[in-house]
Amino acid sequence: MKKYTSQATKWLRIVSLICGGVLLMGIILAFADIGNIGVPIGLMMMGGLLGIIFFSCFIAEKSRVLIIDADQITFPRGAVINGKTVLKKTTIQLKQIRSVEIKFQPGDGIIAKDTNFYTLRLKDGTRVTVILFSYGKEAEKEILETIKSSTA
Repeated sequence: MKKYTSQATKWLRIVSLICGGVLLMGIILAFADIGNIGVPIGLMMMGGLLGIIFFSCFIAEKSRVLIIDADQITFPRGAVINGKTVLKKTTIQLKQIRSVEIKFQPGDGIIAKDTNFYTLRLKDGTRVTVILFSYGKEAEKEILETIKSSTA
């Protein structure tokens, strides 16, 4: 079993830990009884509020894991099945995949980067479209090779 997590998970974890450190530093300074109480209160507010935001994003992003077993692949929520977005995990048996189509979508270079949309055509006629961009280029290649090897 192989698990793939988004690249953003690592950075959200680091920023959450930094916010926790800032919050802890504010608490320590508040008890240290320094002359200016505004600094510890500012640190506690900044670390606490930003920590809540970044930690919530970290938990949400950590739940978006793609899992490949020996006989099936589980995509996180957001896959498009026959033109409709599914807001739950999608599990596909690898032996049911007939073919893989790749559609290149150029980005604008400012906000969006170039990405590929992968459409898996199943033997029963179902079309499942997923985006693997957030897992990184190397993971995207590994996932695609695993899927293509199952269709051969």
